[in-house]
Amino acid sequence: MKILKEKYPMGSFKNQKTAGRYIDGYLYDNLQPIAKSVTDDMTFMGIIYSSTLENGTGKSVLAQQIGEAYTTMVNEMNDLDIPFNMNNVVFTPKTLIERAYKLPKYSCIILDEWEDSHYWSELGITLRQFFRKCRQLNLFMICIIPNYFQMPMNYAISRSLFAIDVVFNSTDNKAFDRGYFSFYNFGKKKNLYIKGKKTQNYNCVEPIFRGRFLDGYAVPEKVYRQAKYDDMIKQEKEAKRPNAKQVKMDLFKQLRTAIPEITMKRLAEGFGISERTGFRWLDDKEEVENSELQNDIDNRTSNYNILTGSNDKIISENLDE
Repeated sequence: MKILKEKYPMGSFKNQKTAGRYIDGYLYDNLQPIAKSVTDDMTFMGIIYSSTLENGTGKSVLAQQIGEAYTTMVNEMNDLDIPFNMNNVVFTPKTLIERAYKLPKYSCIILDEWEDSHYWSELGITLRQFFRKCRQLNLFMICIIPNYFQMPMNYAISRSLFAIDVVFNSTDNKAFDRGYFSFYNFGKKKNLYIKGKKTQNYNCVEPIFRGRFLDGYAVPEKVYRQAKYDDMIKQEKEAKRPNAKQVKMDLFKQLRTAIPEITMKRLAEGFGISERTGFRWLDDKEEVENSELQNDIDNRTSNYNILTGSNDKIISENLDE
């Protein structure tokens, strides 16, 4: 089906035959409930990945087309004028949180795939912060990732509404033909994650439907590519900066070697860390195990004394998700 016919008249895209941008009809139908419900104090997240773990399949193009279509729906349904432009695309988890507070309510925000050595740990932390702090902002978030099975389980299964697998397809005319995707709704993506994660099998569950999308960014392509390049250069520069924790660890090791008579307890106190952390910094696994064992004994002894004391007390733990 075609949408945005006034925005994209004939000549807007290569080989365009009629006015407007093409979008798969089933995909469009699945975006409508999100656009209808987001104004009811809701926050949604969708995941886009590539089961072949390849770059250049078109994940960013499809994410932007979804964001543009969704934004148009929200505006038409609620008589709003929410924009969709480069402000709706971010390249790092840190920027996601910052931008979330600046965008209008009900906006779509895309976390584009980025390269970083701490990719998954940073993503997990950011998603927790996003859903705890940004729920009241009522945003539709699209998270582009390289591997669905590496995503933290809580967000891969319960926090996300759908997952889309974007892949190349081999045709008679082209070996790596872009524009193919498979759509998994909430139940299907849950089954896919549970059944396929152990063996990295993306074929164990059939999608709800398979579809096509055409080339064409929803923001100016040159602006997008330049922004992504600038962010990549920025990340490379930051990666080369000395890591404060690593510098502290290196100094700790040097002092331990240079002054062997100093006790671990005293050295750890000087650095403001525990003895167990000190042994970890030295990669002394045996001492770490001994330290953890002693701490466990001390904790159990302490708890035993409390529970058997003259004053009855209830001990509970505040378990974070």
